Amino acid sequence: MSEKVKQALCWLKNLLENEQVTYQMVGGLAARLHGGQREIADIDLYIHNHDANKILPHVKPFISKPLAHHMEYGWDLEYFQLIYHGQKIEIGLSQNTKIQSHKDGSWHPLEIHFSESIYKTYQGIELPVMPVQQLIEYKGILAREVDQIDIKELILITSGDHLHD
Repeated sequence: MSEKVKQALCWLKNLLENEQVTYQMVGGLAARLHGGQREIADIDLYIHNHDANKILPHVKPFISKPLAHHMEYGWDLEYFQLIYHGQKIEIGLSQNTKIQSHKDGSWHPLEIHFSESIYKTYQGIELPVMPVQQLIEYKGILAREVDQIDIKELILITSGDHLHD
């Protein structure tokens, strides 16, 4: 990961923890934290809907997309986007998020189970991450090219983990 990703993660983690906001890393960053190799474009995470107002005042200078409901690119969710020193961060509100199946166009709820987060460390920064099986499942529904890359890598990594048990 790049230095700007590390700086953004450090800033974000400190902000979220100072405001006592529970969060979970998802998307390509989560795949990378689980051992994937794909380059990270943005930092994706979810928070509880009721926690948005705790952090919005602190991130105001970095907001590139204000908090709103979006239905785009296979997603139906509320989120806001930040640009922190050149690093894109997308913070989704966990309640009522849906993802669209690439296969048949049907919509599926994306359940974020914060209590099931797996803690992974990147350059000394410990982060709560979506469990690998949940990540594979939601990326399998979306099935974009980047998701397919992540799924292949995650399956190889997890099947390799079982060899060492």
